[in-house]
Amino acid sequence: MKSILFAVAAACVLSAPAQAAPAEPALAPFSQFVNAMNAGDTAKAAATYAPTVTIIDEFGPHIWNSFAAWDGDLGTSFKTNAVSDFHIAAAAVSFKAVSATAGYGVVPTTLTYKVKGKPVSEKGLFTFSTAKGASGWRITGWAWSTL
Repeated sequence: MKSILFAVAAACVLSAPAQAAPAEPALAPFSQFVNAMNAGDTAKAAATYAPTVTIIDEFGPHIWNSFAAWDGDLGTSFKTNAVSDFHIAAAAVSFKAVSATAGYGVVPTTLTYKVKGKPVSEKGLFTFSTAKGASGWRITGWAWSTL
């Protein structure tokens, strides 16, 4: 069922919160996003995004242009496939490139969840970008790659 599972948790995330590794300001929105999703707080997660984003993930339709659209499809996929207890364990950023107005990071990650009550673990990489705007640093895009 890995083909329907993806990078992050959605509103139905019920696992206990865990803190992603702290990051410098340009990369901090990604850690904030992970922490919010692990806490089941999609409103807080949405606040880490720029108004225009690109999200690429392994479940269809595979590309979204807003957090809200991705989150809605994530919830539908979780429900359809009986996914629960989703948790994101993000390691330290393994590669980064940061300027005064843009950031880029690669984060090795382990996703754990249950499908119809059976535990699953998935290793992969989040590759994300951020930009500094009037409201501070925000996520402008990310892609999930299962290893």
